[in-house]
Amino acid sequence: MDGVKKTARNSLKTRLSYWISTAILSVAMIAASFTFTSAFEEAHELQDDVLLQMAMLFDRYSLTPNDGTLTPLSQEQLEFQILVQRLGVSSKATVVAPLLALPDDLIDGFHTVELPTQSLRVFVRTLATNPLLNQQPPERIAIAQDTAIRDDIAFETALHTLMPLLILIPILLILLSYILDKILSPITLLAHEIDDQTAHSQQLISTTLLPNEIIPFVDAINRLLSKNSQVINNQKRFIADAAHELRSPITALSLQAQRLEATHLSDDARQKLNALQAGISRSIHLLEQLLSMARQQDIGVQKQQYLSLKMVFVEVIEELYPLAEAKSIDLGFSLDNDAKLNANPVRLKTLIHNLIDNAIRYTPTGGKIDLSIIETERSIEISIKDTGPGIASAEIEKVFEPFYRVLGSNEQGSGLGLAIVASIVAQMHASIHLTASDPLTHCGLCITVRFTQK
Repeated sequence: MDGVKKTARNSLKTRLSYWISTAILSVAMIAASFTFTSAFEEAHELQDDVLLQMAMLFDRYSLTPNDGTLTPLSQEQLEFQILVQRLGVSSKATVVAPLLALPDDLIDGFHTVELPTQSLRVFVRTLATNPLLNQQPPERIAIAQDTAIRDDIAFETALHTLMPLLILIPILLILLSYILDKILSPITLLAHEIDDQTAHSQQLISTTLLPNEIIPFVDAINRLLSKNSQVINNQKRFIADAAHELRSPITALSLQAQRLEATHLSDDARQKLNALQAGISRSIHLLEQLLSMARQQDIGVQKQQYLSLKMVFVEVIEELYPLAEAKSIDLGFSLDNDAKLNANPVRLKTLIHNLIDNAIRYTPTGGKIDLSIIETERSIEISIKDTGPGIASAEIEKVFEPFYRVLGSNEQGSGLGLAIVASIVAQMHASIHLTASDPLTHCGLCITVRFTQK
């Protein structure tokens, strides 16, 4: 959990989302508060205008609260609960609605009157004198509305004004996440491109489609890749040059040993000569393996073509058959099975050559080696199964390391065969599995290489 929290805290997207969301929410809260307050007060102003217009209607048409042309409204019909009353009217006067205990000395204009049971918003107006009615003194009216009702109406109006903003905020946050994903997608693509780089095929990363802020970082990676590529090329060149330089003197030693073998030697000298020839043979084999590793790692050899696996097997068996015959090993391969594989010829042959050579070297005299090709819709598999001592499960991963040899095998080798195989398998994007040929006795070794069909 600590690792997850640390990753989230160090995430650029998370930090941007947090701060931008905080800014959006803060501004939205301020805007919402301002909008709500403005709408609330504007609703109160509109309600004041309603009271003012009603008073003007009474004045314009010379109406009175007792005018018979006015039809009283019920509580359910009168939504705004507006009451009209003459100021200074006696309790015996006939009025449309119950009298309100309003002060008689209210001047014209708006007032907020606090009564024992309610709070009222009141507009007072002195009506114009009607000459026909000979009114003395002029009549004054009060148009009142309960402030609680006014507040409820204003609150609903302000809330409706605020609703679009409340709906917009979640949409804006979702849109922010989408925009950040689109903006940061070049970084994700850059990570995948770097992951696709291998130790033997390092190509510079293009900066054409990258944002300007990332280009200096990518340029630094490209400089590092160039340095690594130069180091790897120097390493491969050193291996190839060293192997070539050692080949000539070792070949000369081999020829001298062969000439010495033709002379008359004592038994003790003959044994020492045999040991010398065995050492020379191991050295020659090591040089061949080093040259093979240098060739298959050469990035200049990249052309692929569709190859017949059966023909490659036949070619390799012809080269290694003398070794198998010398140990009386039954090397079995069915010529009926075949498959076409799109691969580099040098790498594919080196792979199969090392697998079969390894099987022959570690299979005891009189043993058996079975070679097979299996093709399915999605993959092609080649397997080499022998009756040798096998490999302990604890050492399966170690045998792919350069110069690692299984102790107690009593076989002389360079320890590079399976290391070369693992390198080629990685470059061909294949997979390799080592299991026991006989699961019951855990004897023998079965090596399976699976190539994915595209």
